[in-house]
Amino acid sequence: MRPQNLIYTFVSYASHYDTDWGRGTATDGVELTARIAHKYGIPVTWIVNGGSVPVLEERIREWHDRYGDDVILQCPLFIEDTGANKARLKAKLEQDWAVVEKAFPWVTTKVAGRGKIYNETIEVLEELGFQGMWGYCWEQVWWDGITHQGIPWGSWYVDSSRYKAPHPGKGNIVACEWTARDLNLTYHSSNPCIYSTDPNDVLRAGLCDEDNIEYWKNLFHDYLDNTAHNDQVYFLQHQEAHEMEFTDRFSVFPASHVEACEGMLDRFFDYITDYPITLTTLPKAVELYHRTNEVTAPVYMLTRDTQIRPAVNDYTMTLGGVGAGPWPTTLLYYDHECQLAFVEGECTPRMLRSYIGKGEMSDTFDESVPRVFVTRHVRTADTIEVEFEIGHWRPIPFALAYWDDLKDFEVEWCSHGATAKPEPIGGQVAMIRLTLTGEPRVVGLRLRRKEGGAP
Repeated sequence: MRPQNLIYTFVSYASHYDTDWGRGTATDGVELTARIAHKYGIPVTWIVNGGSVPVLEERIREWHDRYGDDVILQCPLFIEDTGANKARLKAKLEQDWAVVEKAFPWVTTKVAGRGKIYNETIEVLEELGFQGMWGYCWEQVWWDGITHQGIPWGSWYVDSSRYKAPHPGKGNIVACEWTARDLNLTYHSSNPCIYSTDPNDVLRAGLCDEDNIEYWKNLFHDYLDNTAHNDQVYFLQHQEAHEMEFTDRFSVFPASHVEACEGMLDRFFDYITDYPITLTTLPKAVELYHRTNEVTAPVYMLTRDTQIRPAVNDYTMTLGGVGAGPWPTTLLYYDHECQLAFVEGECTPRMLRSYIGKGEMSDTFDESVPRVFVTRHVRTADTIEVEFEIGHWRPIPFALAYWDDLKDFEVEWCSHGATAKPEPIGGQVAMIRLTLTGEPRVVGLRLRRKEGGAP
């Protein structure tokens, strides 16, 4: 593990609302959220808009000076708020950002946030010099009116003409997810909203309560373990301030839920800050991504079943019930060209998504997988040799996986035109990244026992 490679950010919606579920700015919820996070030295990134800045500016300025808090701007909804008019969207963003800039002159990295995202949203943000967009929801379908199935998780450069796909090079906008998901259980159950780091969702699902956050601890360790083979593992957690108060302004959830979420967050913050992870704000995380990545960084996540099961209740039955496993260990991967999932023991991906040449944003980018034959597999005390054969198949980004007890081995060689990390991932799987060209392909891999490794 390299705990410093886990980039933890805590984001809280703190905007002004005028809706049937609440009106005003959730100052009580903001105060409570800040108190819990700051108790453990965690800076909060507040999502504000033109209406909430005048109410919160003194508090946020003080918290910035004492704890490093930061702000991002709630983005107007392209259709609902601006009538699908780019000029109106741009004018509203400029107007609200001017309010932010005046109140918080130390804000230099422009990040917007909203769950409903369109090509036009990203295009306008680029025109205005924004560098990040918060609100992407991996595997989400329908919930909150957001369908993002097909996108990567975590952080990646957005292609402005294809808001669900990574940019082929160094994009201007870094995508940031709404809240970190349980990657293993989300993939296998197709339920990202319940299996997540959202306090209210896991509370209602019976995965956590104010006295028990074992589910979150297991999920945190799944991300922490993956710092061993990634330079950056982004772990973003979010909670709405208006869901942290029960007042005349906002009563989205009962007072008992507010109390329970307070206890859950307090316990979780206490737990994660025992580890030397990187605590930062979302704008600083976006700066880091721009500074260190010339293209969307490849991400390898070896994910395991987090063990805790949801309750059977009205919430978990909303969409027809929630898959409860048990689930197999699974390697999830993405880069700027594709996204893949390998179930333990299988050489070919169960999921293959190609972003190359895809422009239809209602698509999930899924591709069928060619049949692969293992024509050679020889294991001695010190070497492992594997050879894969693939017949004619259309040009597509692709990968293969070899699973075994590999903790004492390293990759010595793989075929020309293919790449593999020198160290098997988690001491368990070697992944070979390649591109199919349309012609038959033979792909070889050789691993050798490391010097001093036990035979």
